[in-house]
Amino acid sequence: MAASGSEQRVAVITALVANVAVALAKLGAYAITASSAMLAESLHSLADSANEVLLLVGARRSSRPADIRHPFGHARYRYLYAYVVSLTVFWIGGVLAVVEGVRHFGSDESILDPRAAFAVLAIAAALDGWSLRTTTRAGRSAKGPLTWKELVRATKAPELIVVFLEDLGALVGIGTAVIGVGLTTITGNGAWDALASIAIGILLMAIGLVVNRETQSLLLGESATVEVVFAIREAIGATDGVDAVVDLRTIHLGPEDLVIAARIVVDPARDAAGLIQAINDAEARVRSIVPFQTTIYLEPQLADPAEG
Repeated sequence: MAASGSEQRVAVITALVANVAVALAKLGAYAITASSAMLAESLHSLADSANEVLLLVGARRSSRPADIRHPFGHARYRYLYAYVVSLTVFWIGGVLAVVEGVRHFGSDESILDPRAAFAVLAIAAALDGWSLRTTTRAGRSAKGPLTWKELVRATKAPELIVVFLEDLGALVGIGTAVIGVGLTTITGNGAWDALASIAIGILLMAIGLVVNRETQSLLLGESATVEVVFAIREAIGATDGVDAVVDLRTIHLGPEDLVIAARIVVDPARDAAGLIQAINDAEARVRSIVPFQTTIYLEPQLADPAEG
């Protein structure tokens, strides 16, 4: 069962509000402390904020109705914008943070007021924790018995992948920044602050690569899950007038949009009206058990009397 679109939207908006507030606070802390790790975390939160805006734009554009050039609708906009998000996380959040850390590595710059950094990081942890809690609640119905790692691989909802990994990465990044600022404050060595910035950058690059891999797969066109395909096959095969399902293929155009194509074996003794009724019944059975907007193509194939 997939998380509803409204639940996903709430998770994205919650993450956006949290990240904008956190980004402004971190930029203020960076201005006070001149901490490289705080600048890396500022870039992290700014990239996340931009990403949530992209996800909301993608969701809005995906709701456009079908037209002549796009007869199956615009659902893949959600996958396209999520793919752009993966590039933003990698380059703006990750690469720039690494560059900033390398630039400050070996310098004698100290943190001017670590108290401001710690205070902002504590606030950021609370806000990002709130966002992660909202995201996990939104994804609970889709998760089922799966682990979160398995859900990231299995889900067709790119928003769930992006926001969950961003929130989790944000909390890990905050912990890394706390360590870097703390060690720099204790030792007076700015290298620890720079190393924290580099570590945050590498973390964001890793998240960007994971999101990129998953959204590339969605853009190419993933089939429905094994469980959904099995249920579809069973529903068609159990329809009166259908002897067997020879070939079944599915592809997600979007998280809630599924195309189903199958060749079915029918009794050659049936007349045209009986054949049409069997196809209509099979389609109705599939739509009753699949929680998606479906486009179904069933191609009848006459059973070979010699095989009977």
